[in-house]
Amino acid sequence: MDVQDVQTESQKYIVPDVDTYENDNEYILKVDMPGVGKDGLEIIVEENTLEIKGQVEQSEDDVVYREFNPYNYKRSFKIGRNIDQEKVHGSVEQGILTLTLPKTEAVKPRRIEIE
Repeated sequence: MDVQDVQTESQKYIVPDVDTYENDNEYILKVDMPGVGKDGLEIIVEENTLEIKGQVEQSEDDVVYREFNPYNYKRSFKIGRNIDQEKVHGSVEQGILTLTLPKTEAVKPRRIEIE
């Protein structure tokens, strides 16, 4: 994973690893963000850009001394007009964010019936 300074913000982010899958109807992204839960996610689709931010949930209750400070996650993707941006959805389970990006009807394969 890469650690990158983000100029507009005071935090450092890790660029999470992503596996991308495609079938006839959609693209599926599996984003590896250990320590991030549903409440720590921010996913924005705007002007053909998909931006994913994940904030690590950490407890401060019993910390006496800490040498490890977890980084947060951030990654952006350019998406084409072949994605139905209104229908993008996702879920998170055990630090893996799964995003589904449905294809528009115009790019889905269709069967031509012969008369």
